[in-house]
Amino acid sequence: MKILKFICLLSFAALSVNAADDFILASKGESKAVIVPHGGITTNGINLAARELSDFLGKITGARFQIASKPVPGFKTILVGTPYKGSKPEEISIKVKDRNTLEITGVNPRSVVYATYDFLETLGCVFVAHDYDYVPKKAELSIPGDYAKVDAPFFWADRTVWSDIGYNDLIFNLKLRNHYYDGLPKRNGYPDLRRDFQPGVNEAIGGRFLPSKKFFETHPEWYALDRVKGTRIRLWVCVSNEEMYQEIFREIDEFMAKNPNTRELSIARGDTQAPCECDKCTELVRQYPDPDGCELYTVQDIIFSNRIGKHFAKKYPNLRFNMLPYGDRYSQNEKLKFEPNVGAASAELWRNHGLPADCNERSKYSLAQVCKLSQPGVHTYVWDYFANFRDFMIPFPNHRIFAQTARYYAKIGVRGVFCQHQFCTAGDMTEMKMWLFAKLLWNPYQDIDKLIETYCNAAYGPSAKFVKEYINIVEHARLRQRWTWFGCYVNDTTHYLTDEDCVRIFKALDLATRTIKRGDPRKELVHRARVPSLALALLRYNDMIEPAKKLRYKLPSIEKIHTDFLITLNDSSQDFGNQWTSEAGAPYNSSVGLINKAILNAPMVPSNFTCTNSAVVYIPAKQLTGGKKMTRQKDKDGTEYCQLKIKPMGEPEKIWMNPAFSEIGHTFTAKDKGDWYVFATVRTGVTCEIDESSCYMGIYQKWYPNGVLIDRTMEVANQAVVGRKTNNGQWRTISLGKRRINEGSRVWIMNGVLHPIDYIDVKEIYLVDPRVVEATTASVR
Repeated sequence: MKILKFICLLSFAALSVNAADDFILASKGESKAVIVPHGGITTNGINLAARELSDFLGKITGARFQIASKPVPGFKTILVGTPYKGSKPEEISIKVKDRNTLEITGVNPRSVVYATYDFLETLGCVFVAHDYDYVPKKAELSIPGDYAKVDAPFFWADRTVWSDIGYNDLIFNLKLRNHYYDGLPKRNGYPDLRRDFQPGVNEAIGGRFLPSKKFFETHPEWYALDRVKGTRIRLWVCVSNEEMYQEIFREIDEFMAKNPNTRELSIARGDTQAPCECDKCTELVRQYPDPDGCELYTVQDIIFSNRIGKHFAKKYPNLRFNMLPYGDRYSQNEKLKFEPNVGAASAELWRNHGLPADCNERSKYSLAQVCKLSQPGVHTYVWDYFANFRDFMIPFPNHRIFAQTARYYAKIGVRGVFCQHQFCTAGDMTEMKMWLFAKLLWNPYQDIDKLIETYCNAAYGPSAKFVKEYINIVEHARLRQRWTWFGCYVNDTTHYLTDEDCVRIFKALDLATRTIKRGDPRKELVHRARVPSLALALLRYNDMIEPAKKLRYKLPSIEKIHTDFLITLNDSSQDFGNQWTSEAGAPYNSSVGLINKAILNAPMVPSNFTCTNSAVVYIPAKQLTGGKKMTRQKDKDGTEYCQLKIKPMGEPEKIWMNPAFSEIGHTFTAKDKGDWYVFATVRTGVTCEIDESSCYMGIYQKWYPNGVLIDRTMEVANQAVVGRKTNNGQWRTISLGKRRINEGSRVWIMNGVLHPIDYIDVKEIYLVDPRVVEATTASVR
């Protein structure tokens, strides 16, 4: 028996051709089965599943598959939407019920649609984009006679995508098995495909509840106090104010009267991390110190949420209240736990987005701790980020990392993920990232490399090898330097992509567009995949001139690259008319004068970052500068150094990444421009056996696309410096590796916030010419 193997969503299903015991769907291009929508209640959603099944089976086999109201003599029957209870949320079931009946069903109409697309994937279809589906061609089509699959998504509570497609394309979301917003199915005529419930995870205080427009002037005492400024904060509350509680109780009652079926409600602070610093609220915090003695202002969020949860537990027994942490440390005090009806959605924005979420040293104390605070059975949500919000177009090296991230979320108890993706189609592999995200939220234990292979082969056909080459170049660059910082708001790429990388990327994706044939329906997908190379070349053209010559590759003119870029972005197939190139503005828009100048009017001359002024640039302590908390000290032996001493609570300003307050560093000048190895000599005095981030060393710098200064400071390197009690008081040298230094680049050391620390001392910062370092290490490379 000849066996044909196809990749399905979760496993390999062996599909045979006309074996005696097989369930035959088509033979010699003729259909052998009819599709019967079924289930007692035939809904629009089940009818959609039947139509989609008929359509795709026809595309695969070339045969016409009839949709009938009942079985037809002489044909096998495919029942779509039979009654099915299941045991898990959104469970699907696909099985050969008997030799004449195949049953495709789920626990509700939406699950029936999911099951239909799952079955089509088992037959070899790949739903790669909103405007293209890969469909194999087979005149002979059958499945094993004992085929049976029962499956359900691991992340059943939320799988929502913030993107143009996520907001507007119901069918593509269904194909990916994503969730979507409540209005989308109704708007498209499928109200039965709505979600079971809408999670409540957005900011709420100061907007939905206790609206500052209504109460801030008349009841400022309800809102959080900034002790230093003597002002009130509109987006958080004074958690010790009883009148405030009575008002929010009233507002929640009013909301529930209008929305009685609400299952989850956000009571999260507004978009602020500021605490209330009044005497009573500060005293509340001090009642719950952590085991290491730390006093955490985030205790206020727990107290506030628990008070509301406890108040409404009996009145609304099916209602859950959610808070929204943003990466802060949360209490490990054994007296604090969430009430049974209180949970959270955690949003760890400040982390390295080129690494899986479990590589964020703060996550153990934030997201993972929030999961531990929750009662058994109360899952945690994640508000995640899968985009560079400064520029959706440039390479952003997170193609592979969500596999490890999803497994981490699964391990610690997360069961729902809302994710902000690029809000466009022609961004950096936008469609592939959405597809991978969807697959891994359904089952986080899949092989990421096999998934990428499947997607690229289906989406790009003969050009797939060039697109995969691009992904591999970016992946290698991601892993090349350990402390490279991939933030959500960084336009620059010089901190991780070498000049030669840029040429190799451009060449690979240029070859992809040249390889795909004119009549291939995947041509538009290949051109969209080329966008990151075009965006990169527009901003790094000068950097690419010399390496292109060395690689014997002829770069097109920057004008030609710009034209190709605009053609692709303005192609009607790329999205639904929303031409966003970033959340924070459109960097390629000609109305932005400096960017336009950097792209089209900058002198096109080769960049040169060879160090010229010295083999070593040495900055002793006396030349270091810093924030208000920096002091200058001297050891008994005369060693000069700069010092930070930061209290975890009670400082007059925020202590987290606040350069004007708690930082030591040096800003380099034009004569220091070049590629350097960056070092500093530091010592710390930690108060616990191991402090995962006693301090941080990093680089802030301006952006120079094609040598033109854009006045926007970005973080491009960041190293968490582990502190150990056994090393307290010992000087040690730390390195950020090889970095590109421009005029205005600032190398800095700042305090961590995970544990109390007695001191952070910095003796020196220095740069070393790569030719010196690499000459001495050549024998071991």
